[in-house]
Amino acid sequence: MIFRYPSYYDEFECIADRCEHTCCAGWEIDIDDKSYEYYRSVPGAFGERLNKNIQTYECEDEPLYEQHGFLIDSNLRCPFLDEHGLCEIYRELGEAALCDVCADTPRNYFEYGGQREVAISAACPEAARLIYQSEEKTTFVEQEIDETLDFVESGDEIALAALIRQAREHAIELLQDREQDISCRIRKFLEFACEVQAKINQTPAPEPVTKPHTMTPYQLFLSRMVSFSRLESISVEWEQRLADINETIVECEEGEERYRQLHSRFREELEQRNRIYEYEHLLVYYAFMCLPRCMDDYDFIGKAKLVVTSYLFIRDMDAVCFFKKGEFTTKDRIDSVRIYAREIEHSQHNMDDLAEDFIFDEAYEPGNLSWAASLV
Repeated sequence: MIFRYPSYYDEFECIADRCEHTCCAGWEIDIDDKSYEYYRSVPGAFGERLNKNIQTYECEDEPLYEQHGFLIDSNLRCPFLDEHGLCEIYRELGEAALCDVCADTPRNYFEYGGQREVAISAACPEAARLIYQSEEKTTFVEQEIDETLDFVESGDEIALAALIRQAREHAIELLQDREQDISCRIRKFLEFACEVQAKINQTPAPEPVTKPHTMTPYQLFLSRMVSFSRLESISVEWEQRLADINETIVECEEGEERYRQLHSRFREELEQRNRIYEYEHLLVYYAFMCLPRCMDDYDFIGKAKLVVTSYLFIRDMDAVCFFKKGEFTTKDRIDSVRIYAREIEHSQHNMDDLAEDFIFDEAYEPGNLSWAASLV
């Protein structure tokens, strides 16, 4: 079958104890059933310690995909992460003993239409460095591998997968059109996403996205703040970024004017340093990873809204960071996308809450998202 991934994926390698933000801290670590059964069989003192640090999840609403996970300590660290930032399970039992989530992270696999794709999450700082290391357009690799999917797809699913892959390819072309300003690319991307959704729904194509006049860009920003402020927080860094945005803009008496000026100055800074390409990479990163997920719910436009909303919120985070520091370094870029990815990509609860807002909150209508993107 075909295996597809961004070209920078070939360069990725976990840097283990040299990583400044280990993926072994800050969130739950689920254990797949096969690994759980193996861990139960491990003998000796290490096996005893291993099983003492495994919990069984309880959920009365619906069956859980993973039934077990490690007991995270008071510092939100895996109990098998040693003082040097290395994994004791790996050291004691070998790489093959790692549960699926530990072996795969930060890789994000998705299989559909008889093919497999993988993205590497910007929640990993090393992955984020690779994503933004080059000014060149992001490219993708396809290779034939001697494997098959372990599930059967219907003819309708295979046909939908082909449509989604073709649509995503064109969407990325629109987002990488450097003859156009980023805001123009986003407008065309959203218009195209509406067309794709109409095709999936088998309904007439919608009218082109136009700028609405009911909400200002600042009001749209405030609506995004409401959405993101009520999400489940999984890190102190995220809470600090929200506090910085509130202090700098929302609580300012001249909040709307400050918002406009702040973004105008930040845009000038990026243009002077030839760093606008970073937002192209950001949009393409989310388009590649998120758009195919509509295979699960047929909501292509919802995934397109997530792509643009992620850009808008990270842009707000970046602009406030620049305002507070007086500069915006490459490290700041990595930190912003890492903090956002950890909070959003790795919390299904947060993803579900945002998806609901995308449906019911007018701030996330395609026209409003396009209007917000044209702020400066």
